[in-house]
Amino acid sequence: MGEETVDRSAFIARVGTFFILVGLFSMILFIASDATRNIPERMPHVTETYIVQAIEALQTRDAGAATVLAFDPNAQTPTLEPPPIVREADTGTYIPLFCLGIFGLGAGWLLWRTGAQPRASSGRFAGIRNIMQKQREAKAKREAARKEKEEQKKQAKK
Repeated sequence: MGEETVDRSAFIARVGTFFILVGLFSMILFIASDATRNIPERMPHVTETYIVQAIEALQTRDAGAATVLAFDPNAQTPTLEPPPIVREADTGTYIPLFCLGIFGLGAGWLLWRTGAQPRASSGRFAGIRNIMQKQREAKAKREAARKEKEEQKKQAKK
């Protein structure tokens, strides 16, 4: 009730700014992730170390279960499943981040420009505009003078 209303163009400009920020953020993530992925001497992440330790624990558990089954075939043991293979390098793709960044920047820029307030004309080409205006005025004067001469000739013949 006491809130001020926001006109549509200002709202569209704010939405455009949001898209620009999302696009910039995703482009930064894309560049950072792509750069770190392409460094050959980087150390494995801590999470990769934890994954390796978890697989070793599963293998130990499965070896223990096999030993128990050898002595007592009716014993309750965890399931014997082959452990998953740990990937050497991250093969994930970051192309969706790139696409989101490009879309965010493009759509944000369009919305931002659509909602932007019109600017006053700059004085950048004011001199050229003045010269062109003077040329148009001079041409209009010449045309008016020519028409006046023709009318005087027509009146003189009558």
